[in-house]
Parts: sequence; C-alpha cells; structure tokens
Amino acid sequence: MFDGGSKKMKEKSLHGFTLVELLVVIAIIGVLVALLLPAVQAAREAARRMQCSNNTKQIALALHGYHGDHGAFPPGYGLPNKISGFNTEWPWVPRIFPYVEQQAIFDLIDFEDHIGSTASTPLQQQVTQPQIANFLCPSDPGALVRFNVGSVCWSSLKEYGRISYAGNFGQGQMEALDRVEGIFGEYRGASFKHIQDGSSNTLLLSELIAGGGCTFRATHSYDEGPVFMQDYTPNDPTPDLVRWCDPEDANQGPSPCAPGGGTFGGGILGNQLDMVVHTSRSLHPGGVTVALADGSVRFVGDSISLLVWQALGTPAGEETLSDSF
Repeated sequence: MFDGGSKKMKEKSLHGFTLVELLVVIAIIGVLVALLLPAVQAAREAARRMQCSNNTKQIALALHGYHGDHGAFPPGYGLPNKISGFNTEWPWVPRIFPYVEQQAIFDLIDFEDHIGSTASTPLQQQVTQPQIANFLCPSDPGALVRFNVGSVCWSSLKEYGRISYAGNFGQGQMEALDRVEGIFGEYRGASFKHIQDGSSNTLLLSELIAGGGCTFRATHSYDEGPVFMQDYTPNDPTPDLVRWCDPEDANQGPSPCAPGGGTFGGGILGNQLDMVVHTSRSLHPGGVTVALADGSVRFVGDSISLLVWQALGTPAGEETLSDSF
C-alpha cells in the first residue's frame, strides 16, 4: 500500500503545464505588457520633460545672473554695442558659462577671435566642442551628438557642441532689415527697462530641436545657432530656414529645415547665409517648454494663437495678454 501511494504521488508531481496552458500564460503576459508599456513610456517622457524644464529654469537663472552683472541680457551674437565685425559673432550661450559652473571654459574665450575660423585652434576647440549636461534635453537624442562629428559634414571645420534651448530672437529672418526684435539681437541684448510689456509676458527661452548632425541650428558656440523666432507657432510643420541643413532633417517630421542657406550636399547660397528662421520645437507631445523673462517656466501648447505667440515674443509691443496662454 505504501509503495503504490508513493508511485501515484510521484506521477502527480511530474505533471507539468500543457502547451495550451503555456500559450494562455504567454498571451496574458503579452496583454499586460501591451497595457503597461504606454504607461511606462509616458512616465519616462514625463521624467525627461521635467529634466528639460529644470534645465530651462537653470539657464533662465544664469541669464538673470548675467543681467545683474552687466545691466542687460547678453547679445544674441556679437559684441555689445558693436555695429559690425565679422570676427566677433560669438552667441549668447558662451557668455553665461560662468553662471552654469563653466568658468574654466569661459576663461579660455577670446571674444575678438573668429568663431567660425576654418583653422579652429585647439584652445578654441576647448570652448566650442564640450557637450554641457544642463544644455541638453534628454527627449532629443540628436542634441546629444556634436555637430560635424569626425568632420564628416565639412572637413575644414571641427566639431561643435550643441544645446536644446534657444533665445528669443523676435520675428523675421536673422539679419533682415524689417525684422521684429526679441530679447536677443545682433550686437544687443535687452534690459529689463526695455521690456515694457512686462517680464511675465515676454519670452526669454524656448526648446529647440537640434536636427541631424550636419545642421548648425543648435550649436552653442556659433552665431546662427541657438535662437528661435515667432514667425510660426511651436512645432509648426513649416520647414526652418537653416544656414546649413543636414539632408537627414527632411526625414525628421518634428525638425524639418528648408535649405535657405545651403546643404552640405548641395552647395551654399551666399546671399542667404544669415537669413535663418528657427521655429520653437520639442519632442514632448503637444507643446514646448519656455522660460519667460521673469525667470518662470511654462509649457506652451502647440495650439496657442499665432497672435498671442508673437505678442509674447515682443518686449515692447504694447499688446494686452491674459494668463491663458
């Protein structure tokens, strides 16, 4: 009796799952994964968006620090109050390096040096090449890649670090005579006394999609780089005008560019080199993170009215705005 019972128990313990049972379990796991994956992706994007928002805040505070020391925001590019000068077109970003814990890099800069020199010196490369963590939004993997890595875009140029955030350059092409000024401009930066519409009603910064590795749009140390215009609302599908455009950008819906200046594969149209227009863009669903001139950070939806968006871009347009944007 004992042996017979033991044998039955052994046979029962060796019984496993049938194929049907395994398929049912796998199907259930697949359904659960399908249900959970969007939630996981949404949570990850929320974390990335929060990081982008924190970066925007830190850059806005750095710009306020610069204003406190110099009485105005830095010029969009060029030396303050200088009318012309090809060798002086460093943009606003390197000027705030001391305020984002990059004093060592700032100390290497000669602002009278030619930033676009094809014979970039090793010293200058120590300024132009770094990828600074607080300047990069993790939602945009393109920004994590330097411009011209390995000199594949232009053999006579070195690599340039990039940034995910742009300064308010107003409306119109970069050097057009009839453009509307923003906070930043050619050889000038606005001061609070010039922001007559109120600092809480004026754009200071916005996110910017870097684009392909051969696009200048988001280089942090080149004059046609980190600026945006309000010719179009955030994430508008109208292609950007970019000094040099990576053909790969044509395949990137959120970050298109029309070769207004030229492409690395198609030559350069000299009379259009400085006539860029960059639209505020992000890879966050539904809108972009911006900083206002008072230092506050907000998320602005793609559906914002163009008139409201352009009113936010002008420091002294005398428009009346509500808090509904």
